[in-house]
Amino acid sequence: MIQDVMKPSIVIEKDGEGYLARVEGHQNLFAFAYSEKDALMELKNVVEMIMDYHLEQVNDERIIKNELATAVEKYAVQV
Repeated sequence: MIQDVMKPSIVIEKDGEGYLARVEGHQNLFAFAYSEKDALMELKNVVEMIMDYHLEQVNDERIIKNELATAVEKYAVQV
C-alpha cells in the first residue's frame, strides 16, 4: 500500500524590514531575508543543512551498529 505523502506548507510572511519563510509544522525550518525570493533560497539552504546533519547522524549510527555487531559476534557460541 502506498502512503499519501503530505505536501509541506511553505509560508512566507512579512517580518519587519524583510520576510520570514518557514515550513509549517516544523519549528526549526525557517529563514529570514530582505526579499521573498531570498527568504525562500535561504530556507532551501536550511533544509539542505538539516538533511546533511541527519545523514551524518545516520552514518555514525550505522558505524556504531556495525561495531556492536562485531563485538557481539565475539561472544557468540561457536558450533
